Amino acid sequence: MNLLPLPIEFSKNEWFVILSLIASYSVFFLPRRKFSLSIIILILVFSATIARISDHLLAGPPLDLYDLMDSSRFEMFDIFSYLLYGPFAYIYLYLYEKFKIKHIYTFLYIVAFSIFSVGYEWITVVFGVFTFKEWKSIYSFPVYLFVTSLTILYYRFLRVFFKFH
Repeated sequence: MNLLPLPIEFSKNEWFVILSLIASYSVFFLPRRKFSLSIIILILVFSATIARISDHLLAGPPLDLYDLMDSSRFEMFDIFSYLLYGPFAYIYLYLYEKFKIKHIYTFLYIVAFSIFSVGYEWITVVFGVFTFKEWKSIYSFPVYLFVTSLTILYYRFLRVFFKFH
């Protein structure tokens, strides 16, 4: 029994994930990193974990609102798709730090990035990464509001815990 099967055939969703991984992880090769390697790893793990928990709650039994990749079974490319969340969280926090977003602008930033996230999710639906059953992309907006807020709280915790600016 293969616990993490590969797809029977590579279709547009697998190619989308592969190309998205290449494009999104290329941000780590940009000059002037704002975060240490340990903070980057914590951000990557946190974002992938939150994505996995969210999908488990919404796409797993008993709700079963959508499928990820080709089937409702967990497969190798499901893991690859979770790796996409890390660079988005990194970029999100990088811009948050770079522009020193504070106060009401934090709320506006969270809303704007949540809208962007819904738009990106819609693209993933077009490419078959997500197959919605009883779900629509607009339902994801409050989920992204929560997750992006939680990401900023986590980042603030890391700043205090690791004592960096």
